[in-house]
Amino acid sequence: MKILSALKQLVSGEPLREHHPVRTEALIVEDNPDEMAYLSGLLRFQKALVTQAFSIVGALEAIAKPTDYQIAFIDLNLKDGSGIEVIRRIKEAKRMTHAVVVSGDWEKLPLILSYGYIALLPKPYTMDSVREILEKHRLPCAY
Repeated sequence: MKILSALKQLVSGEPLREHHPVRTEALIVEDNPDEMAYLSGLLRFQKALVTQAFSIVGALEAIAKPTDYQIAFIDLNLKDGSGIEVIRRIKEAKRMTHAVVVSGDWEKLPLILSYGYIALLPKPYTMDSVREILEKHRLPCAY
């Protein structure tokens, strides 16, 4: 069955992924390459499958795919706009994705609250703070 699924992914042009139903599927939306590498590394250490988007456009393309992300870490201040747009689109698509707002700037907090985020991950963050979010929302993580 794994071979058939992998062949379907190959034909569709989707990147091949290991099939681990107990692993968290995560989307990271972050335009800073260093922050992206750090958060991706923390999530991969927790055995998450990570999709990276460096812009709102990239995030919207990822959301449009049939992947069911359990969690999305979304930076608020992106070069091509606000991460709030990504949260809004996730909610409009009626995805079950938990939206985690990642930021060091909390001026937009009232607006963020209106879009139904599930957690705040203040910068700078640590492996423990990422693991706490995964555990809080009962998502698989390494211990």
